[in-house]
Amino acid sequence: MRDFPFRDSKKSDPVTARKILLVQPQLSSLDGHEHTQISALDMMLPDDRIIVLTRIDFALADQMTGVEIYPVFPLLAKSGAGDRQNKKPHDSNKESSSSKPSVPERYLSYVEALSAAVRRFEAGPTDLLIVPSAGPDEIAVLVAFYEQLEVAQAPRAILRLLSEDVVSGFPASFMERLHTCCRAGRLSLHTETPELRQRLEEHHGLAIAGQFNLPCTIFADEVDHAKPPHLSDDDEIKVGVLGRQRAEKGSYRIAGILKHLRQLALQGNGKQKIRIVYQAVRSKRMRRLMIEFADRLSAGRNANVTIQYLESGMSKESFRKLLTDVDILLLPYDTKRYRYSGSGIIMDGVFALKPIVHSRGMAMQELLSHGNAESATSDREFAENILKIASNYDLYKQSTGAAAAYAGQLLDKSAEIFRN
Repeated sequence: MRDFPFRDSKKSDPVTARKILLVQPQLSSLDGHEHTQISALDMMLPDDRIIVLTRIDFALADQMTGVEIYPVFPLLAKSGAGDRQNKKPHDSNKESSSSKPSVPERYLSYVEALSAAVRRFEAGPTDLLIVPSAGPDEIAVLVAFYEQLEVAQAPRAILRLLSEDVVSGFPASFMERLHTCCRAGRLSLHTETPELRQRLEEHHGLAIAGQFNLPCTIFADEVDHAKPPHLSDDDEIKVGVLGRQRAEKGSYRIAGILKHLRQLALQGNGKQKIRIVYQAVRSKRMRRLMIEFADRLSAGRNANVTIQYLESGMSKESFRKLLTDVDILLLPYDTKRYRYSGSGIIMDGVFALKPIVHSRGMAMQELLSHGNAESATSDREFAENILKIASNYDLYKQSTGAAAAYAGQLLDKSAEIFRN
């Protein structure tokens, strides 16, 4: 372990404060919500000492001041095709001649690094290990870690599962070991959405302890309910397609939605100005070129409907400004991926008091059912609902306050997880 963490001053007394070992491996870029989860937990646990444990490829020291961060975890070799959420660690933990299962070679250095951190910070049963985005690797490591220890020797772990994929690749033998750790009180499993909780309980037999929600860019106490929810007829409506765009977030649908927006807007007075604000991923140049080509084909039909391209990977402050500047959020997400999994942009949009147009059948319906959102299936229906909200903007904005209040209650309940 490195002797000097990347950190600034911390308000907690490092000697007397409860220690929170926050396992956050992915801190090599600003894409994603991993860095915002640290700020959120710091806000929710003001009296605790938060110690972030990340991988050795940590690259955000300049962007993450005021945080105690230790880059200690190794870079794991890829275990197969697919992204980091779909990697399926094999269960090579055959029963050994000793009473404790052996640690698979793939995870040996990872478990050793975690054990060293627990020893270095003298983390005990009154402290906590929190994994806010637990993937297959983190689950496998935590199970192996606890199998090497007595319960009283280490802090209890809280794992938040964000998709069904993180457990679907485990064999039955490993799932039984996971159940054993949960029953022993060594770790507890949580989800971000009630939809995923039900799925994991019914189809995978997991005992989910509860719901664990976090704010992303905007916190509950920053919601300004007094802000006038009004747009004049001459105002340009800005529709945000924000965050790191991937195929499952429906980025391939933007060109079709834009075409229908131009056609349908002409059927009204034709004067409504609408701008789609699209965050493009620099490495996905071909996807952007396809949207630009389709944009040019339909641009002549209605010059009042345009699209603006911005880069992803913004700082938290820049993204917050962008989020507050748009008027409507557009989420044409693939429900095969988001039927059970939540999205941080929904929590952000709710706290930013933004009406949302989303795919029908998405999870997090408890935040999208307050009169603050419209659902759609076809590209035309997405365009119709954007225009519907634009024409009745004051009404939808009034409903966003109820959604934000409900989201605040979810955060209050989540904070109880750490107090109990």
